[in-house]
Amino acid sequence: MKICLIGQNLTNLILASVFDEKKLNVDIYLNKSVQKVSTNRTIAVSSENFDYLSSLTKSRITSWTSKEIKIFTEASRSKEIINFNKKNKEVFNLILYSKLNEIFFKKIKKSKYVKLIRTDTANNKILKKINYYDLVINSENKNLISNKFFTNKIKKNYKSTAYTFLINHQQKKNDTAIQVFTKDGPLAFLPLSNTATSVVFSYHGEKDSDEKIFDLFKKYNSFYKLTKISKIEKFTLGFEMLRNYTHKNILAFGDLIHRIHPLAGQGFNMTIRDIKIISKIIDDKMSLGLPIDLSVAEDFQSSTRHKNYLYGKAIDGIYEFFKLDNTINNSFSKPVFKILNKNSFFKKYSNILSDKGLSF
Repeated sequence: MKICLIGQNLTNLILASVFDEKKLNVDIYLNKSVQKVSTNRTIAVSSENFDYLSSLTKSRITSWTSKEIKIFTEASRSKEIINFNKKNKEVFNLILYSKLNEIFFKKIKKSKYVKLIRTDTANNKILKKINYYDLVINSENKNLISNKFFTNKIKKNYKSTAYTFLINHQQKKNDTAIQVFTKDGPLAFLPLSNTATSVVFSYHGEKDSDEKIFDLFKKYNSFYKLTKISKIEKFTLGFEMLRNYTHKNILAFGDLIHRIHPLAGQGFNMTIRDIKIISKIIDDKMSLGLPIDLSVAEDFQSSTRHKNYLYGKAIDGIYEFFKLDNTINNSFSKPVFKILNKNSFFKKYSNILSDKGLSF
């Protein structure tokens, strides 16, 4: 069986680790020389997904645990409107994207089943190369294959820009993730240590100056006494759901099949859940002596496409609710969440959905 992964990204490194565990040979096509990833991006990984990643690496992944999530509105920054926590269990594990990428890259470099191949994924020659594989998994948003076969998407432009940066601050007990819904957009604080926190500001509007973003951030920050702010990274925000995950022997995967608003920190968690599902499909095929080929892609699509769409639309609904709520001085959120914050059933299943998605 010949298997190929296309793209130099964390999703493919984790997928390669899954194939390595199953002793299946896999080629990874890289568009350029392997480079060290340099980004301030932080990933919030649910407790169940973090345990899964740890089992793949067979080593301890150093992370910072968040024991609680507190939700604030612009009108109520002194007292949260709702909080989520789990008894004796972290809600999220926070880790730098670059660090997790490094961990999995080191693992697959040692694998005798994984081969890294440098090739131009924008060149027509890639189409001939992938014909020799039984299964091709494409996790790149922009290459010849994506642009040619995977463009039919449900799309929504949020007309917003995400600004991400790190802040250093005076030492404090820092085990609570914070989300503030402001009239300028959702502002998230993701703890990395007692003196460092990652910030994601989903600003309503086109790209603006770093100075303006810093000024708005300082206006809304009442939680940390700052000592240093890093350079800003920025990217546009949108909602995308691919209508069809397969083409011949190719399976679209990762951010290519779903892109959601970052306010709930669920984008990468959705991908990890997808990886667990495709892993189980492959295990079932192997146990029956069946080939690992296009049928894996078809089974994956039938198992996940509807769930991914529903889950993504739920996150979109949360975004739209608070966007509307901020235009009417939080008239909806105050009474609604006053009731929900006391409802143990709501909190229990909100935690389960955040951890397990729609697969529980």
